[in-house]
Amino acid sequence: MRSLRIGVALALCVFAFALVPPAADAAPPPGPPETYLVQSGDTLYAIAIRYQTTIVAIKKLNGLTSDTIRVGQTLLVPGTDSAVPAPTTSYIVQPGDSLYRVALRYGTTMRALSDLNGLPNPNLIWVGQALAIPNSVTLAKPGLTIDPQFVRQGGTLLIQVARPNLASVSGTFSGQTLSFTRSAGFYYALVGISRCAKLGTSPLNLTETDLDGQTTTESANVTIQTTAFPVENVTLAPSVAAVLSDQTLVKREAEQLAALVSPRTTARLWSGAFRQPLAGRISSNFGTRRSYNGGPVGPCGHEGTDFSVPGGTAIYSDARGRVVFAGLTQVRGNMVVVDHGLGVYSAYYHQSELAVQVGQMVDAGDLIGKVGTTGLSTGNHLHWSMFVNGEYVDPMDWTRRVLP
Repeated sequence: MRSLRIGVALALCVFAFALVPPAADAAPPPGPPETYLVQSGDTLYAIAIRYQTTIVAIKKLNGLTSDTIRVGQTLLVPGTDSAVPAPTTSYIVQPGDSLYRVALRYGTTMRALSDLNGLPNPNLIWVGQALAIPNSVTLAKPGLTIDPQFVRQGGTLLIQVARPNLASVSGTFSGQTLSFTRSAGFYYALVGISRCAKLGTSPLNLTETDLDGQTTTESANVTIQTTAFPVENVTLAPSVAAVLSDQTLVKREAEQLAALVSPRTTARLWSGAFRQPLAGRISSNFGTRRSYNGGPVGPCGHEGTDFSVPGGTAIYSDARGRVVFAGLTQVRGNMVVVDHGLGVYSAYYHQSELAVQVGQMVDAGDLIGKVGTTGLSTGNHLHWSMFVNGEYVDPMDWTRRVLP
């Protein structure tokens, strides 16, 4: 374990060292491994990120000789105690502080602070106490969390502001206005990153107003990185290709869908991670670039995730929300669109039967409909899309993260 290096003002130097728990010279023994059941769409990379470990560590623990895993496979993953400890900084407790407020300010958790500092009672900290703070890769600066700071095309960006006495937060990202939601002690905004977003650095500009009406501004940069979307060739029957070639029809339906997912319900209706709408083989991933009947590859890829399953397979709601569309369309077939609040929507295409109606509230796991091949489709499958503030995003990402 790295030694803690506590940097404080000269007058508090000795005091701080006396209060921060000394670091051990040797690394702690590894914790027992945990078990994980592989889900549809999982990769070793995604599992490694989720458990803050590495692909090499997972392969070694399970005796794997390749990166191939299968749905339903049980994997051992390193226990959380086995993780390499993060480097730390220090903070001197100020009047009015609580461990909760310090955790929010630095984008961490009360438990992480309590464990790192060996606090017997997290409710008891005192002015002048030196706390070791675990560094966060998402922390742009004290009180501002950007998760992730290096976001990929098709990803979802979480911006969180946690400072004392905040009355409101507003701002822009890459020139687009952000909508912030107040939560327990902080404000947050979600940003959908286009699957064909321009790569490079995008500016984030914030204006924060406190309870006394005083405003402050700050800025940060977020890097948009490329996603290595695959390319596939799709052969369409002449009748289906004729529908696709009717650009007026395709554009009109896309505009109608965009209008459906543009309103922003101010309440967050979902909680926790989203679930997959069904279990089955993924036949086409989000963002896949496609060539139809040998034509040019499209500049923007697949709008969602396709599951290749038999017709009639039940489709279930991925999270709580309100149905805003349930009906037949020419391109997307029988479609259901669900509003989850805060500009987050999910949609289910090509169904053979619909089990919900407009205005109906659904919970995670409620029946939405059944798999079919209606609309522009080459066979029975479910196309599952998600939108964040009007942008298509990778729906599988929402099954691996808890947002906000």
